[in-house]
Amino acid sequence: MSTRKDAYRIKLFQDEAARCVRRLYEEGHIANEKMGDVSVRDVESGLVAMSIKPGFIGVTDPSQYHGTDMAVVDLEGNLIYDITPPNENMELHLAIYKARPEVNTILHTYPVYCGLFAGRKEPIPLVFVEQGYILQDFDFGNWNFSTDVVTMEPAKTQAYYDEVIEKFHGTQFVMLHNNGCIATGDNVDNAINYLSWMEEVAQKITYASMIGDLHYIG
Repeated sequence: MSTRKDAYRIKLFQDEAARCVRRLYEEGHIANEKMGDVSVRDVESGLVAMSIKPGFIGVTDPSQYHGTDMAVVDLEGNLIYDITPPNENMELHLAIYKARPEVNTILHTYPVYCGLFAGRKEPIPLVFVEQGYILQDFDFGNWNFSTDVVTMEPAKTQAYYDEVIEKFHGTQFVMLHNNGCIATGDNVDNAINYLSWMEEVAQKITYASMIGDLHYIG
């Protein structure tokens, strides 16, 4: 039992991170504990509850994760509890939180259709009006895409983290070449809903391209 005065509050965010993993698994966004990582930030304390290193506790079914299985770190990566280690993408999560104070949830997953664009290093184009409605507060200038892609190979370097942050362009989603995608949000449910929507958009654009030429907006 933790002796920290804020232990109960921390547990709430651990529970939320575990709920996030379970919902991603139940909705088919992750296939197993090795195919994604999540984190949830407590705005008040700045502490981050994060999915743990895959295989550490021997649980391979994400639906069986509980709050106490989630690691807890501060924004510098220091462990608050030394029971469970965070996943290997911790530094990427923390870099995003430091750059995006409005973000309280980060999902790193491997969606199929968004992955097709990321694999080709190809941004998702503006094709449907719904994309314009969702992204109307963002300034894309003369670009004809709604979602950009990080072209660097995955690396644990500041240069890689900087490109990830840049390629968000202030939106909630970015694709990573050979490294899945990242969805963000002010809370767990909004982040997951945005991930679902982006995958649906990528799927529709992929199918539309099979029928004929795409007509871009902008």
